[in-house]
Amino acid sequence: VITSGGITFHDQPWHKECFLCSGCRKELCEEEFMSRDDYPFCLDCYNHLYAKKCAACTKPITGLRGAKFICFQDRQWHSECFNCEKCSVSLVGEGFLTQNKEIFCRKCGSGVDTDM
Repeated sequence: VITSGGITFHDQPWHKECFLCSGCRKELCEEEFMSRDDYPFCLDCYNHLYAKKCAACTKPITGLRGAKFICFQDRQWHSECFNCEKCSVSLVGEGFLTQNKEIFCRKCGSGVDTDM
């Protein structure tokens, strides 16, 4: 019986000491967490197991707190990582060119044999 100090997850009551990460078994009552297939995960476990990785920095892309990210073909980037491979200018909202797995601004890509 839960009389106080519990948590509700998917309309089910949990004792705070029983609401654990499905990966590492850490208590989640006071933590930010994500869920996958109705199972709760701490952010570290979720990122390790399920989050897409940024093509530039290889860190997880979570979309938490309204974080923005870019998707192109089968790759994803944090907005701040979506930069020209040659001059590092931001490509967010700009046209870009690709060669193999590299992305270029129009200026740097104009002298490169590009895919697009």
